[in-house]
Amino acid sequence: MTYSIVARDAATGEMGVATQSQAFAVGSSVPFALPGHGVIATQSMAEPMYGSVGLDLLQGGFTAQEVLTALSSVDPQPERRQVAVLGVNGDLAAYTGSSCVEAAGHLIGETCVSLANMAASPWVWEAMVERYEASGGPLAQRLLNALQAAEEAGGDFRGRRSAAIMVIRPSTTGRPWHDMAVDLRVDDSADPVAALAELLVTRARYQDVVRAFQQAIDGDPVTADRELELLRPMDAATEPDQLMWRAVVAALAGREDAAREMLADLAGTAPQFLEAARRFGKAGLMPDDVVQRIVPSA
Repeated sequence: MTYSIVARDAATGEMGVATQSQAFAVGSSVPFALPGHGVIATQSMAEPMYGSVGLDLLQGGFTAQEVLTALSSVDPQPERRQVAVLGVNGDLAAYTGSSCVEAAGHLIGETCVSLANMAASPWVWEAMVERYEASGGPLAQRLLNALQAAEEAGGDFRGRRSAAIMVIRPSTTGRPWHDMAVDLRVDDSADPVAALAELLVTRARYQDVVRAFQQAIDGDPVTADRELELLRPMDAATEPDQLMWRAVVAALAGREDAAREMLADLAGTAPQFLEAARRFGKAGLMPDDVVQRIVPSA
């Protein structure tokens, strides 16, 4: 009751899976991903075994087709399933059971597989591959583009409710928080693909600001401040925590007037972040005298 795509970025080796459905919280049941090994989408009366055990088999050296063959052989009702498997080396396999509700089918592209059931038409899964393969940029954006193409083609004929995107690294570092590059879900929304697009933008902006803040307190505030200033034209919205971090970076870079202006804006809208800035001083993350000069009095 869903449409999905699994794909591999040939340039970076990153792998990803994206999905949308009229069902609630599709991100909790359809996409599966294991950094360094592969991604799986299991849907249409989804059987989690294909995702969980499938990743174990990929990790054990099975090919994508071997995973599908092995798991469908022990599934008492494989005709109800729809599954796509992508291994770390780019091998692809997909299956659409005979009892999946129409329109149902899949399409294997050069580096991706799309699949859908209860779709408005076969063009839904065809459009996903076409849009993905015609897109450029980061893998997460290309996956989102594919979901948008599916919606334009009619999507899930029952409507829309939830969506998710996962992107993983092609190798493991021992740091799971790093190896899972993107993990975003919209569980209940009137327009989940649009909401997911907004989350991707917010995530990128958030990571940029946090990275600059870390760089500043680690001893290079001038470079961090310069990079944040370059981001401003693309900043569609300034969230209170990000404005506070920007102010701290600017202050550490010697732009205390700009920092005071940013924190003055927060005084009337989110004063709790002024206290957060004060506590950075108490924690030794920035000099107390700088804090006193830039943070408005309580």
